[in-house]
Amino acid sequence: MVTSGKQYEISSLTNNKVKLINSLYHRKYRKDLNLFVAEGVRICKEALENNWDIKYLLFNKENKDNLAIHDLVNETKSLGADTIAVSSQILSKLSHKDNPQNVLGVFIQKWHRLPNSVDNKRIVALENVRDPGNLGTILRTMDGMGASDCVLLNECTDPFSYEAVRASMGAIFNINIIASNLEQFLKWKSDKNISLIGTSLKKASNYTKANWKTPFVLAMGNEQKGLSDKFINNCDQLIKIPMLGKSDSLNLAVSTGIILYESIRKNPN
Repeated sequence: MVTSGKQYEISSLTNNKVKLINSLYHRKYRKDLNLFVAEGVRICKEALENNWDIKYLLFNKENKDNLAIHDLVNETKSLGADTIAVSSQILSKLSHKDNPQNVLGVFIQKWHRLPNSVDNKRIVALENVRDPGNLGTILRTMDGMGASDCVLLNECTDPFSYEAVRASMGAIFNINIIASNLEQFLKWKSDKNISLIGTSLKKASNYTKANWKTPFVLAMGNEQKGLSDKFINNCDQLIKIPMLGKSDSLNLAVSTGIILYESIRKNPN
């Protein structure tokens, strides 16, 4: 039986709980505590609907009578987590924004393994992607087109950073986040005999000519350097998006979105 969570108020910026939550702005403490922050009523509600474990829910005490906030507070308490009424000043400090949301949730991170079953799957693998905004936007796009697994390879940015979670607009709660290294990933790829489609400027075909039969993995590389040579050498297909203007590249998240939706256009099943 789950014990109902407590509800109380914090008014001091020097409160230990406030300090702990504020520390989650830094990757080291997110990793050490296995926690992260998500902001907004809709996004926190989506997290609970997807069975993510919540540790604390902070809400603006000036809006406690708001029906959506009231319902979210009650749902959080029923799950055994504490709900904390705070001022907008404290929410601003914890969200690191001047115009914070009225609700801030502290959730337990959830990591997954490389999937055992790959039937009909569209999977995205990202190698050494550094920009959290790109990562969050890619997760949002994946969620929109029905992909469920994102593999982060080697030195990728933290998917649970403030910036990545914000950019995902709640999609992070619908995507299986997987951390791996290239050697493990390539062994898994070989064992599952899954098609690996990588982006490259070398010996690559137009992305509209690719074979998008599922299951497949779409591999996208670092914003500056692209995929590593070892990764490229293990791809079954290499594709590129033609550039018709003077720019020589597109934003990583934009490129990923274009290619993923092309895969649906060619193979909607």
